[in-house]
Amino acid sequence: MIRFIHTADLHLDKPFEGLSGLPGQLYRRIRASTFRALDRLTERTVAEHPDFMIIAGDIFDDSHRSLVAQRRFIQSMETLKGAGIPVYAVFGNHDHLDDPWNRLTLPDNVHLFPAAPTVFHYRKAGGDQADLHGFSYAHRHIHEDIVSRYLRGEDAAYQIGILHGAQRSGNGEDDYAPFTAGELAEKEFDYWALGHIHKRQQLNPPLPAWYPGDIQGLSVKETGEKGASIVTLNKQGADVAFFPTADILWEKKELPLTGELDANRLESVLEQVQKELRRAAGTGVLLKIHAVLSETSQTADALEQLFSEMTEAMNEGEENRDNFIWFMPPELTLTPEWDRDSLLHSRHFIGDVFRLIEQNGSVADAAAPLLSHRSGRRFLAPPDPDARQAIRQAAEELIAEHLIRQKQDD
Repeated sequence: MIRFIHTADLHLDKPFEGLSGLPGQLYRRIRASTFRALDRLTERTVAEHPDFMIIAGDIFDDSHRSLVAQRRFIQSMETLKGAGIPVYAVFGNHDHLDDPWNRLTLPDNVHLFPAAPTVFHYRKAGGDQADLHGFSYAHRHIHEDIVSRYLRGEDAAYQIGILHGAQRSGNGEDDYAPFTAGELAEKEFDYWALGHIHKRQQLNPPLPAWYPGDIQGLSVKETGEKGASIVTLNKQGADVAFFPTADILWEKKELPLTGELDANRLESVLEQVQKELRRAAGTGVLLKIHAVLSETSQTADALEQLFSEMTEAMNEGEENRDNFIWFMPPELTLTPEWDRDSLLHSRHFIGDVFRLIEQNGSVADAAAPLLSHRSGRRFLAPPDPDARQAIRQAAEELIAEHLIRQKQDD
């Protein structure tokens, strides 16, 4: 039997996305959250005393590969060394080898895979042997097939593949060591320790190929518990169990609200949400509310002002709590009093506008000036299909709401 910890995507010291104007105490805690998650990961690993740990890429983040982050990581690795736990790690697309960043020397219990696919041999005292296959990114993008270069050994009882990458999409945008589940299955490895995708998932069950997700959610796109896996391999297969590490959770909640909304009613609704989350989460929560409002004569501007003032009031003092619930700027949607399909097929001006929005390439054309700017290219990625559809929908709602309400007011 072999037992090990599988983790990935630590992104130590990465600045969180979409945060501004936070109280200093809360900001400092959020900034330290990846380090606190690392501490929890290290403490749990020592307590479990596995045979070894696997880190499947992106230990550091290219936006902030600080010496502070490196020192904190080294301290954790030294703790594992003291407990007699070796670590097998790869660098991913965010901490690739060819970027000229100053790398501190890692402890000798950390076995870092080079750019070429390599095999490390783990021998358990008086027990089984495992072959660990892996590679580190030489540069940010890896377009070629690397899995085919993983060669199964014959002597070891267990074969483990470590791969920081994404499944082949077929759309020509395969930048991260692309593979298919079938290619992994053909290797007949006992376990695939994957990294790069920040959502915990198993590929094509019962294939023993897992993403553990990241250890700390980094934006509102990464909701829910985050953590790592403890894996047990024996002749019956792979048993994979999750354990949490995140210090702060991101959560999203949709609130359907009907009728006129005043401060008293909104306070009552948000207090109930706050109590339920505080009881369930047990740690700090950054909460994004999506309020869907219908059958109201209130304007979007008036409702936005009401939500802004109320969430600001409810955030008062939360930064002092260990299990804070912090309301982020909410998203509001007014259910339209108009029929989209009717407007889309209308011969009037608004129909022309809707048809223009729905054309292929409309979002890309609108975003082109921003994405072609050097700052835009650095910080923004082109919107994916879901984001493009959301942009179209938001544009249609905004235009229709203003034009129809203006007509009604006239």
